Amino acid sequence: MKGKILGYDDAAGNGAITAEDGTRHKFERADWRGGEKLPVSGMTVDFESDDGAAREIYPVTGAALAALGTIGADIGGLAESEQGARIAKLFTKSLAVPLALVLLLGCFLPALVSPVQSATLIGLGNAMDDLGRAAAAQEMLGGGKSGFDTVQTLLILRFSAPLAALWLLWSAWAGKAERTPMLVSGAAAVFAFLLVVMLRSSILSMVPDFARERMAAGISLGLGTWLLLLVGGALIAAGLGKIRNPLAKD
Repeated sequence: MKGKILGYDDAAGNGAITAEDGTRHKFERADWRGGEKLPVSGMTVDFESDDGAAREIYPVTGAALAALGTIGADIGGLAESEQGARIAKLFTKSLAVPLALVLLLGCFLPALVSPVQSATLIGLGNAMDDLGRAAAAQEMLGGGKSGFDTVQTLLILRFSAPLAALWLLWSAWAGKAERTPMLVSGAAAVFAFLLVVMLRSSILSMVPDFARERMAAGISLGLGTWLLLLVGGALIAAGLGKIRNPLAKD
């Protein structure tokens, strides 16, 4: 019959199993057939019932399930600890932590995509080096940089988005007021979105007129850029009290 390990005391060498029919069976370490991997609470097992005792106890899917059972027990222990409860509260009290993490994710997803390469918000610096050389060549041919220098200068402010997200995470963890960090993080995310849009426009402005339409179709805003816009709007709305965490308890 099948059941789950209810508990096991390694020092005493015995434990208990709850069978699928609701009955409990005691067992000894000598009846365990899972090898060196010890029984763990919550592990599914197959065993023989012998007058209230469990014999010939095997993990249902062998070592893999045993490992998963160990992980499950560790996670369960973490959730019951003081730190685990504190972390869980961070994700259910407000939208600060979930949105801050999404904002950080957006910073490392593709921000600008082309057939040649794609660049994240954080990695736009490398792309700017290549674009700077293209802008210099365009200027030598008699064309203007079309605001490229301005965008290149402003692009340093893209780091305000991840830094603001980290500030928001710290404020939530430290129990500080979250309203201002949320509004600042939201504004920084929206500004980062606008910077990428401005950069794309600047790139297209350096392309000759006859090739601009084709280039515009090939250079697009990546998932990270749109995510920055969405999470920025959500942070501002949350900071103004317009939306709240659906898991928050009244």
